[in-house]
Parts: sequence; C-alpha cells; structure tokens
Amino acid sequence: MWATIGIVGGSTLMAGHLYALPEPAVGDPVLLGRLQALQAAAGPDAATGHWHAVHVLYAACRCSQRIFDHLFESARPSEYRETILLVGDDPSVAARASAAGFDLVAVTPQALATEFHIEAAPLLLVLDPDGHIRYAGGYSERKQGYEALDVEIMLGLMSGVAASELPLYGCGVSMELQAVLDPMGLKYE
Repeated sequence: MWATIGIVGGSTLMAGHLYALPEPAVGDPVLLGRLQALQAAAGPDAATGHWHAVHVLYAACRCSQRIFDHLFESARPSEYRETILLVGDDPSVAARASAAGFDLVAVTPQALATEFHIEAAPLLLVLDPDGHIRYAGGYSERKQGYEALDVEIMLGLMSGVAASELPLYGCGVSMELQAVLDPMGLKYE
C-alpha cells in the first residue's frame, strides 16, 4: 500500500517535468493582441525594427527560477527588447529584472489564463518587428534541461532560420492545468 501511495505521489509531482505541457495557440487573436500590446509598451524602439522576446515565468516554479538566473547572467541580444511576464510576485526578480534592463509585467495566474490564454511556464514567445509570433515554446530540448537555448533561437530567427519549437517543460500555472497535473493536491496548493 505504501509503495502505491509513493508511486502515485511521485508521479503526480513529476508530471510537469516528464510530459510536455500545453503551449498557447500561435494563431489565437487574444494572445497575439496581448503580445502586441506588450511589444508596443516596450517603447518606440519595439515598433522601429526591434524584435521582442517575452519570457513567461512563474514565481513559484523552480524551472522558471533557473530561467531567471540564466536571463540575468547571460549576454542578451541587443537587437531585442525583452519583457518578463511574471506570474505571481517576487520582489527580488523584479529588482534583478530592472537592473538587467528587462521590462517586467506582473500578472496573476488567472490573468495569464484568461487574458493571454497561457497555462504553463516557463514559456518563450518571440515576435518579429511586425508583431508576428515567430516562436512559442520551451527553452531546452530535455526536461529539466540546464542549457537554455533562447539566445540561439532569438538570433537564429533574426537571421531567417526557422526555429524548431522546443517542448514546454515546467509547471502548470492555471488552476485547471494544475488540477490535471496534480489531482491529489501534492504539488500545487
């Protein structure tokens, strides 16, 4: 009996890290409209030839924490404006984002689901200078991947190289997805 409980509990905790999570529909007009609004809010440079990367990161997700560290410690492409769409509240991330030159927009999990139609993180979204979504996917090729490939993806897209969308591994953000991933309520509260 204890073995069964352990297996079920462990499986529940690992679900978001073993299986790719749902990515938003690139053709969704609601998502596109919200991303274009973020791009416009990033300043006049975004509308005059700059690409825009939106990093959807969840304050309560350890996978997102690794991406935060990567963003703040890596050389970023100067041709890009970058926005962190922070789900939840983390004052240290906000301070680090500001110091590193990232725009930061905080949203609740409910707002992410209803206003952006996004349910999971960490998620990378790349918009070209015309406001078209050119990439929507994960950061690494493997679950729990330590090598974030966002810069390679971003620079490749600028050079005209279509990026293969990487699977989205991480955490469910919407309550609906959390209930599917964690029906016993062990991981998400």
